[in-house]
Amino acid sequence: MTYDLMNTEKVTEFIIEVHDDFIFEDMTREELLSMCRDAKEMIEHYFVTTMNDYDVI
Repeated sequence: MTYDLMNTEKVTEFIIEVHDDFIFEDMTREELLSMCRDAKEMIEHYFVTTMNDYDVI
């Protein structure tokens, strides 16, 4: 039995509510992680990064 393996990358999208004047660059890493932990919704995306020696992303 043989298996075909694919290189994949997982990107997680967190749905959060922010104020109109929210500036991403002004937030610390800890603050952003806290916001992600409190997210009401999370969506995971999977992307094939290479296939048959070609970059696909």
